[in-house]
Amino acid sequence: MKRHLLFLAVSATLGVMAHSYFSLKLLICILFFFCFLYYWSGGKGKVLTLHVVTMGIFLGSASVTDIRNQSIYEGSESHFLVTFTSQLKLDGNLLKGFITSGQGEHLLLRYKIASEQEKEGVIEHLQTGISCPVQGSLQVPEPHRNENSFDYQRYLSLQHTHWILKAHSISFSKCKKEKNSLVVSIQNFRMRGISYIKEHFPKESSGFVTALIFGDQSEIDEEDLTNYQRLGLVHLLAISGLHVSLLTGMLFYLGIRIGITRERMIFLILVFLPIYTLLSGGSPSVLRSCLMAMLFFILMLFKKRLSASVAIGVIYMVLLFLQPNMLYNIGFQLSFAVTFSIIMSSRIFLHYPQKTIQLFIISSICQLAALPILLFHFFEVSILGVLLNVLYVPLYSVILLPFSLLTVVVHLAIPPLGQLLISLINVTFMLCNRAADVATGLPMASLAFGKPSFIMMLLLVLSVLGLFVCWEVSFRTSKLWWAMFIFLLLLQFNFQKLSPFGEVHVIDVGQGDSILIILPFNAGNYLVDTGGQITFPLEAWKKKRKTYNTAEDTIIPLLKSKGIHHLDKLILTHADADHMGSAKELIEHFKVEELIIGGWSVDQYQDKDFISVARDKGISMNMVKRGDSWKVDGAAFHVLNPYKKEENTNEASIVLYAEIGGFSWLFTGDMGESGEKELIDTYPQLRVDILKVGHHGSKTSSSIPFLEQLHPKAAIISVGKENRYGHPHDQVMETMEENKVNVFRTDEDGAIIFKYSKNGGTFRKILP
Repeated sequence: MKRHLLFLAVSATLGVMAHSYFSLKLLICILFFFCFLYYWSGGKGKVLTLHVVTMGIFLGSASVTDIRNQSIYEGSESHFLVTFTSQLKLDGNLLKGFITSGQGEHLLLRYKIASEQEKEGVIEHLQTGISCPVQGSLQVPEPHRNENSFDYQRYLSLQHTHWILKAHSISFSKCKKEKNSLVVSIQNFRMRGISYIKEHFPKESSGFVTALIFGDQSEIDEEDLTNYQRLGLVHLLAISGLHVSLLTGMLFYLGIRIGITRERMIFLILVFLPIYTLLSGGSPSVLRSCLMAMLFFILMLFKKRLSASVAIGVIYMVLLFLQPNMLYNIGFQLSFAVTFSIIMSSRIFLHYPQKTIQLFIISSICQLAALPILLFHFFEVSILGVLLNVLYVPLYSVILLPFSLLTVVVHLAIPPLGQLLISLINVTFMLCNRAADVATGLPMASLAFGKPSFIMMLLLVLSVLGLFVCWEVSFRTSKLWWAMFIFLLLLQFNFQKLSPFGEVHVIDVGQGDSILIILPFNAGNYLVDTGGQITFPLEAWKKKRKTYNTAEDTIIPLLKSKGIHHLDKLILTHADADHMGSAKELIEHFKVEELIIGGWSVDQYQDKDFISVARDKGISMNMVKRGDSWKVDGAAFHVLNPYKKEENTNEASIVLYAEIGGFSWLFTGDMGESGEKELIDTYPQLRVDILKVGHHGSKTSSSIPFLEQLHPKAAIISVGKENRYGHPHDQVMETMEENKVNVFRTDEDGAIIFKYSKNGGTFRKILP
């Protein structure tokens, strides 16, 4: 029975995927799956027909969902009556969250608060269920602008949200409170509970207590959350089956102890679980856990039994049929993959009677099941996390979760005693977080494997399944599958070293520069500039929990997705913030072998904080000047500038002439017209195929004589979308057109990538 249901779940999954990602690769997978079914069923036509019908039903469900997922707005609307149907987040001076318009369409609200007084008024009025007049404009969400980056537009579309409502004003004085439904009342109770914890618990523990009780991780310190993610511990902060089992078990036991009958207690828990689903945020892991618990208690009520594997299979297919887009939710994928692997591997635990070893085996199974999903989405996994989970899972599940609940209840009833418990739990969380922080610096804490290809993903999934099946018999029979799995991991980890392809990757970092150069067979990984933003001091009430950083949010994830483990050279062309503003964060969180700056520019860098970080890490720091060069694996790099001390930082930019992938390139930093004139006077024979346009296409660069001498075939402009400087300048674009230069722009094209091998290369852009 359980195998039949497992295969039906696979058919359902393939049916949903066929709607969104139908391709030759998926078709081949479907054909192989049906060949397997034919072999497994002994050629029974009824089995094949059942799976074809199942696939068709779920394909139809996905198609209907997609047809209904349409917007009624055109984008020109400016006045709205909106209802706060979910908990909005107040982050510094930004109010954001999902709302519902008067026409019933979901929108993402973003409102910039003008004053501290207004913020206080927003806090006073903010609650679920109120309707307010809003004036603003509709914006199309941004798609992903860099390779392997998060596609925000698709994420919102899967949430049935097609527009961002950028509010210019919200008339809170005209807000009306709608008639409270049970759902709204529960949501408001959840908001009050989160606010209570935030108000009475220290900041070191309030976010963790909120996450464990209400499933809201937004108040956890970003550095702590990142540490838990890198170590594979973040699942402890999401409400899952362990939390639900513990909570319902405690309630059931207490109810029986105080004299409530078994049947009535089951009925009360069946009423409680849907309420708890709303209280804890209704995430996919919460839905799965609560539905499985409800199914368990319903069967208990009627004195029926159902295996856990059948139960999870039924719930998976029901949820997938009702909400096909859930398939693409990372939480949904991880929750079902890990839970299903534990259930299906229950026989493995019988081989290991010792409880400590069982904990290690469970942790290993969970990590194995999650590994392909984690690699696909986050490009890295923690080997150390297997051991840490053995310690942290019992600590969080048996001690911190019930203790958090107890502390909140006691503080509500007896504040002085509750305050004592808060102090105790705060110290405990601080110790846990400190240990996690130390662990992130240990070897094997987090290894970047890169994003697996389709074939690699398929092989990893098959090897994990084969490993589980054989491990059920004995560990000895699974050795071949273990060897295959480890071989695939090693192959993926070293893929960059084995790849014959190189890249010149102009990263879209907004209004700034950052260019990644990857040489074939890992011969060299160079980053020219880091991008960055000019920041100004903010008043305390305006400060957000986390601000965008090009290194942490764009460059490092890209490097990890490429399977790059270190940078051989970090080349900073000059000391402007939009070129080196994220150098500190990059050096702190990624291995850099050598830091290169322009000659005669030491004074410009001496007060920059990344210099001390680089010294502390023992990074080699060198200065380059005109005449310096190096060659690596067929690629040549020549420094054409600087040649003297310059007062103007733009004219002091490092200018690199490179021969890569059969083309000649010129990377000019922010060099202006005077520097361009000196350059062509010094190198009258200089010609290039590809020009990285100086100073983001400003009218102070890319002069006519410069372009006429270089005679480039293509030019690349790294520039921010709708930037306030008006880059690139119309005059520059006209000059490019007159010289018949093919122009790529990051504001219109997203990242621009040149991929090459010894047989040549091609350009592509991320945005269509």
